Formats: sequence, C-alpha cells, structure tokens
Amino acid sequence: MLMKMILKTLAVIGIASISFTACKKEKAKTTSEQIVGVWHLASSVYNTHYGGTDHIENDPGGQTDVYEFMANGILNATVMNSTESPFYSISADNKLEIIGGETYDIKKLDGHNLVLYYKSVSGADEYLEITLTFNR
Repeated sequence: MLMKMILKTLAVIGIASISFTACKKEKAKTTSEQIVGVWHLASSVYNTHYGGTDHIENDPGGQTDVYEFMANGILNATVMNSTESPFYSISADNKLEIIGGETYDIKKLDGHNLVLYYKSVSGADEYLEITLTFNR
C-alpha cells in the first residue's frame, strides 16, 4: 500500500514537472526583430489628394520588387531592377524611418505581412498618402 502511494506521488510529480517545462512561453519578438528579412512588395497605393478629390494610383508589386531589412539597420530595396541601400530605424511608437527619406507608420507586421503607411500634408486640402503592402 505504501509502495502504491509512493509510485502515485512520483507519477503526479513527474507529470507536473513535464507540464511546467513543456509550456515555456517564447519571448515575444520586438518590431525590429520581426521586420528583419526579405519582403516582397505586393502592392503600392498612392493617393494624391487635391481639389477635394482623391487621385488614387494602385500599382501591383513585381517579382523583382524586394525589400530586405538587415539586422544591422540597412535596407536593401530593389524596385524595378534598381537597388538602394539606405539605413533605417524603428522607433518605440512603431514608426519606420528611412534615413534621408520618409517615416512610415507600421500598420501591420506579422510573420507573413507588412503594411506601411505614409502621409505628407502640403496644404489645407492637399496631401499625399502612400500604403505599401509586403508579404514573405
């Protein structure tokens, strides 16, 4: 009888220890860590608003339109067979700044999708909006 109780107790302890060690949560990746890698431009939407009207241009991305965000802060952007490699940074409020260029709001970022948004106001009723959609 004592032996059965000891075995049951050991079994319960063993199962409990396996459950606790098997359920370790992964550390959540930061935005800077998630963005690193190769992204294919799926679409570019440009809205030039003036005269009270939106003027929307929607360009699908091409097979060769690739953005590679490097961990060292360099962005290798190849669009229409032309490559540029500016530096980039990501702020705590989820903004992506292309050094020497625009600052985009990161609207969506997960393992497969990235959506960037930019808006520049040039007058009382004039602005430019850009939405870039990427996938892996």
